Amino acid sequence: MDKVVLDRSIARRLLDHVEHQTTDMADGALELPADIYSSEAHYQEELEVLFSEAPLVFCLSGALPRPGSYLTLQMLGVPILLTRDAAGRVHAMANVCRHRGVRVVDGHGEARRFTCPFHAWVYDLEGKLVGVPVAEGFEGLCREERGLIELPVAEGFGLVVGRLRRGDPVAIESYLGSELTEELSLLDFAGWELLGDPHVHPVNANWKVTLDTYRENYHFNYLHRKTLAGYAYGGVLTFDAFGPHVRNASAIRTIDALKGQPDDAWEDPSQHFSYQYSLFPNVCLTFDCRHAEFWQIVPVDAHRSEVLHMVHLRPGLAAEESAKLTEMLPWICQAVVDGEDFWVAGRTEPGIQAGLVETVLFGRNEPAPQHLHRGFLAALDAAREP
Repeated sequence: MDKVVLDRSIARRLLDHVEHQTTDMADGALELPADIYSSEAHYQEELEVLFSEAPLVFCLSGALPRPGSYLTLQMLGVPILLTRDAAGRVHAMANVCRHRGVRVVDGHGEARRFTCPFHAWVYDLEGKLVGVPVAEGFEGLCREERGLIELPVAEGFGLVVGRLRRGDPVAIESYLGSELTEELSLLDFAGWELLGDPHVHPVNANWKVTLDTYRENYHFNYLHRKTLAGYAYGGVLTFDAFGPHVRNASAIRTIDALKGQPDDAWEDPSQHFSYQYSLFPNVCLTFDCRHAEFWQIVPVDAHRSEVLHMVHLRPGLAAEESAKLTEMLPWICQAVVDGEDFWVAGRTEPGIQAGLVETVLFGRNEPAPQHLHRGFLAALDAAREP
């Protein structure tokens, strides 16, 4: 399949749903115990199985656009430094000085070396220790053994995927599966660079409550009735699973312009919908014809989460299109995401914690969150097996 065939097939499915006021459906509703959101023991098990040991998407390749680029992350208390060395290879390291444990660098940008702010120990892009002030105070120190601690990481298909603990190498093809690797290759987003700075949204809700807001648009006509409902069709989604991962597609209201035309007459159907991926367990990617948005949902504790948000522009956009996105994105973040999605997530937490609600329910029209939750529970069950 090529990109044109994929775009047309998605657009046709969405047009059929818009015409018939339907959406992709699961076989049945799914009822889950509410304590999957509130139980401290369940949360700790998730941290161990879903996050500490498993591959995680750290960022898109475009967050490290050229040799000398770096990006810092904080996930589950682990400070991470990602770099692209002079040869173009990505490295992941604990952002922790090997002298006294201080975080070495913050933010993102370009550098040749990193200097710890405490005692000015210096590391290069590969994490090697290359400078120690007052070297005579550390006679016998083996610098080769005091570089920044390496974490497993691999790059491919526009993604940087790693682990939070030292261990076996990361195999991206195995993590994504053959079908999804092929599809992500078609989207060809490895060279899309950051627009603005990465930023973090604090959310007063369990990480799965936060994640649930991304994977259905049943709520668009209600929660977003004054914002996104005028831009995209609510209650209309395609759903496709790739192992534990998910792809939805959502129709922009301009898709009406394609009605009544044969598929081969469509100039570019991807102008009229967005691809929306969930990469197991905690990353959501949204692509349209102009840009990609990266949302990384990170647990803070059983009742709070943070969402790292990065926006990437398609290369070659007209200045007018780029300016329009730059103007629109603060509205998306503040009015829609913070003001509506994360606001309603915070309103969920107290009710769940009270213990009066024993179950939560996902309808047939919410197949993506159903699939993800089944995947979480299956992973926990598999880890419990002797």
